[in-house]
Amino acid sequence: MRRGQLVSIALWCVVLMIVATEGAAEDALVTDRPDFTESALVVDRDRWQFEMGATYDNGAHVTVWSAGELLVRWGIARDFELRLGAVSYLWLDGAGDDSSGFLDPSIGMKYEFKNGEGPGFWGGTALAVIAAATIPVGASAVSSPDWQPLAVLAASWDLAPSVSLGTNLGYARPSDGDQRFDSLWASVALGAGFTDTTAVFIELYGFNREEDRGPSTVVFQTGVTYLINSNLQLDARLGRRLSDAGPDFLLGIGASWRY
Repeated sequence: MRRGQLVSIALWCVVLMIVATEGAAEDALVTDRPDFTESALVVDRDRWQFEMGATYDNGAHVTVWSAGELLVRWGIARDFELRLGAVSYLWLDGAGDDSSGFLDPSIGMKYEFKNGEGPGFWGGTALAVIAAATIPVGASAVSSPDWQPLAVLAASWDLAPSVSLGTNLGYARPSDGDQRFDSLWASVALGAGFTDTTAVFIELYGFNREEDRGPSTVVFQTGVTYLINSNLQLDARLGRRLSDAGPDFLLGIGASWRY
């Protein structure tokens, strides 16, 4: 039943995107999915971008299904966007601990303080900062009763006309029960376009810990994006842990639509 629900929601998301009409767009569609690494670019001013998907994560002791994963991005200024994460439903299948519910939504912003239009390594560097926090209104079985703040520094470079490199440094101060702790992470992703519509990426990302006194994790991920039109993109990804802890196997699909 749970898998059927996941597939139904994912298909609904894709159908919703496909029925959208194609509009003209001067700039390329740049999304913050499917890789873990956030882009260093903001959505164009006065435009909306909707990114959503579904993920299967098979860990050592628990299997996680998620659907929705909606991120709404609104460009309110030339270098500034507002971000709302919402409508993400989670199923946990663990040894004697099955639970489900809506995750906490999040609210945040991204500010692009350096574009990558100049020559050379530094001149071609795009830099942005993301600040966000979850809002503790989700289901108690799968969410936290406290606000969870985070900040990300994102950088990217165009190495060639169809090759790009992106990296993130992130910090969060989440709570685990009554205790807050420091969580740090880093990621690097290399993307390459094979055609005008198809691109692939490979990525490494890792956390020092994702729970209080928890282990560090390192994950390898790869995926593909397919541009249906200038404002509509589909994606898929695969991932696997390189550390003792982390997902044994990760599979995700998604869609992004710009309006």
